[in-house]
Amino acid sequence: MNQKGRWGLLVLMALALHGCAVAKGPAGPALLLGVHAAETRTAAGYAAKLDRAAALGLGAVRVPVDWAQLEPDEAGVFDPAYLEELKRRVADARARGLEVVVLLAQSPAWASGRPEDPAYPPAPEHRADYARALVRLASALQTAGPVRAWEVWNEPNSTEFWPAYAGRERAGSFVLVPLEAAAEYAALIREAYAAMKRAHPQAVVLGGSLAAADVAYLEALWRAFGADVPMDALALHPYARPDERKGPHHGYAQYPDQCNEEIDDLSPPWCFERGLELVRDFLRSKGFDRPLWLTEFGVSSADAWGDAGSEAEQAKHLEITLGILDRRAGPGDLNVAAAIWYRLDDEGEDLFGLYREDGTLKPAGERLRERAGP
Repeated sequence: MNQKGRWGLLVLMALALHGCAVAKGPAGPALLLGVHAAETRTAAGYAAKLDRAAALGLGAVRVPVDWAQLEPDEAGVFDPAYLEELKRRVADARARGLEVVVLLAQSPAWASGRPEDPAYPPAPEHRADYARALVRLASALQTAGPVRAWEVWNEPNSTEFWPAYAGRERAGSFVLVPLEAAAEYAALIREAYAAMKRAHPQAVVLGGSLAAADVAYLEALWRAFGADVPMDALALHPYARPDERKGPHHGYAQYPDQCNEEIDDLSPPWCFERGLELVRDFLRSKGFDRPLWLTEFGVSSADAWGDAGSEAEQAKHLEITLGILDRRAGPGDLNVAAAIWYRLDDEGEDLFGLYREDGTLKPAGERLRERAGP
């Protein structure tokens, strides 16, 4: 989720509502900790990102792949230079001891019919092309090193990444798609999952990739799935909304162990701990005992509405989150297998990073390094 989208979401909500290193907690289970490493203009720039991720002692890196860049002109024809760069990224990550989680999103114009915006998902007649691209990418990357998991799309319950529903958002949310859209994502992941399992039966396919703990969308997704759920684990992005309560933290993102349920019933999806509880309760009710992968979590250090308010506050948010995961990540509780911070570096107004733009480590990065270390 980019900063521009996050900022717009938080402003609108405010108007509406007035490793492989494996980190272990003090008494908690093993948990794969990682970081999202965004695209760079050069191969050397991405290698430097991986160096910074490895320096934190993390166990994984989330590598976004732009389908529009990978297969720009027609189905079945990959851009050779971009593919080689992706192979290099995976190989470089594995050489640094980092597991790799690959995200494939962003449609080429020929697949979506929307040349002005690659965020659109593929049109129904091109869902199979997305599935074939995922399989071909998995086959091509085998020589670079094993990929730990494959993530099918990014935040399909958000109009930022499923934009056909922009202007028709769910009542009160300003960003979440109407529930009938879940059937469209269900069709996409069903196609992708079946294709991957035929070609690469051992591949771990992550579905959902949801913005917030959106149980209502999950319920609609499960109705669309029917008897067979086409994912090996559920990916989730449990971000927090602004804290509406009066006090010194008013206006900033609520802490991960807070939930403003006393204000209105729109808050729980945008709570960290409470949101995970609600998602796990729903999954148990459906007999789905596979783990959660938090493929994005985090908060900006900016001093703006809905952000942490400072670098020190960002580190405090991370400290609280790690404490929750240390206590509750086990299979008998929240069952969280991996947690990937969004993102590695600050960039412009996007201050979600563990490192500043000048390459120096922020307090949140220092805290994560302490947690991931021996």
